[in-house]
Amino acid sequence: MKITSWTLLAKNLRPNIFQFLFATPLLSARIYIRNRSRKEPFTIILLKFLLSLFFLTCVIFIAKNFLQPLNYTKMIVISPMIYLFTEVMGGLGQLLFYLSHLGITQIHRHPLRSKSIGEFWGRRWNFWVRDWLVDISHSHRKILIKKLSISFLVSGLFHELLVNLPYFLYYHENFFGNMTLYFTIQALGLWMEKKWLNRVPPLIGRVFLWVVVILPAPIFINRPLLLFFGIING
Repeated sequence: MKITSWTLLAKNLRPNIFQFLFATPLLSARIYIRNRSRKEPFTIILLKFLLSLFFLTCVIFIAKNFLQPLNYTKMIVISPMIYLFTEVMGGLGQLLFYLSHLGITQIHRHPLRSKSIGEFWGRRWNFWVRDWLVDISHSHRKILIKKLSISFLVSGLFHELLVNLPYFLYYHENFFGNMTLYFTIQALGLWMEKKWLNRVPPLIGRVFLWVVVILPAPIFINRPLLLFFGIING
């Protein structure tokens, strides 16, 4: 992924390939060379990491011990574990690369404050991956449907390879497709928002955002993911 982003830059703008590959968790070479963010205090990063880890552990413990067997409603209840897990990984990345000469930004920018789907996915959620997706969809930025299709299709395929492929190789059970379906729903929701809902009252925009993001969450949280978190047994 990093090499793809690196090759998309003009040769005279490309950063040192070895520093980019091994000295930062950022996936976008473009953002890497522009990133001059001031570092957050080490204690703040550590505190956020530990709190996210604590709450993630609580959600997993509750799901494993009090919500079995899982159903659709219970899956909605435990869906915040995805947010908490990414916060844990983001904090871990900041800690591991704290001595880097660049200030590694936090992975999210307060996504719960989002007022629309576009704001959630485009300006607040997972900037380490989001900027890479911007790079690869850059040539279609003026064609909305192509830009959305590329960004969310790649997101779906990325999660398929990250979650479903290892499960398939070990257990020989096929769960391919659910990650891609979830992100297809997100692309459709964002397209609808930009086409028809861009002038609705803020409250309607917020409701539509969480309906699109949360209600399909059980599609995303499949058996391989539940097994990964230790909520079910293999």
